[in-house]
Amino acid sequence: MNERELRQLADEIFEQLRREKDGASNTALELRRAVSSAPSHPRRLIRAVSPAPSHGAASSAPSLKRRVADFVDHTLLKAEATHSEILKLCAEAAEHRFAAVCVNPTWVPLCVERLQGTGVKTCTVIGFPLGATTIRAKAAEAREAAASGAAEIDMVMAIGRAKSGDWGYVEDDIRAVVDASRPSIVKVIIESAALSQDEILKASALSKEAGARFVKTSTGFHSAGGASVDAVRLMKLVVGDDLEVKASGGVRDCATALAMIGAGASRIGTSSGAGMVSCLGPEPLSLAELIAKPHVHAATCSSGKCASAGGAQY
Repeated sequence: MNERELRQLADEIFEQLRREKDGASNTALELRRAVSSAPSHPRRLIRAVSPAPSHGAASSAPSLKRRVADFVDHTLLKAEATHSEILKLCAEAAEHRFAAVCVNPTWVPLCVERLQGTGVKTCTVIGFPLGATTIRAKAAEAREAAASGAAEIDMVMAIGRAKSGDWGYVEDDIRAVVDASRPSIVKVIIESAALSQDEILKASALSKEAGARFVKTSTGFHSAGGASVDAVRLMKLVVGDDLEVKASGGVRDCATALAMIGAGASRIGTSSGAGMVSCLGPEPLSLAELIAKPHVHAATCSSGKCASAGGAQY
């Protein structure tokens, strides 16, 4: 996908967002018709534009009952994490049946061994946290991680290259990690807080084009900040149902987690997953109702944290 195609995609999506804000109806269908009728758009650009999820939290939330634990990547990525802390992470993940643990590559074999038979996946990070190593280095790191048993690979996009407008390099970088990681799935960390809206949508579109399975907001280590509801919504708008979105960075309570899920996230990267389970409980929940009416949960929150949030993040 070249710069002209990305620019055209950006213009189309920003126009869609403007029209939705103004209350126009059926804008997603109109956008697809406009894209399909434009002779300058190649087929892959048409595929990159997906119908937008509703901006109403309840309507974009999962309709079926789900456990909050099903969304959690239980995360410990600090450099000083110890062997005993990783063992504790795995024990908590197994107890709550989280989706995955997310650790630095050196801990992958230990986590794979400890989580065998639990249903909890081992996820690791590549090019972390800067995304500034070479394509070959990232690919080699990803290949070793996959061979060691990591089922999921969270790679950091070449952020500096994206900020420089070198989108061909960004796509090549992602594609190399996707190819090296097979059959493991790849999530692309785009560091959304450090990007403009235009850059977020281009990074998301290229992640889809290069074969990734998720786009992810943040490393959690950047000074610009972590996940935001607006970034998650924009990312989901671009990738549609073809990719999933992982919200990470600053998601520390269930009120924030529910807001991210309502915006379109299907995975939450957090070190606070155990607290969320304590707060929301271990059983399947009607998440759509919780997101639409946060006060319902706030009134019964066992931790008391959500009552103070007052639904302000929704």
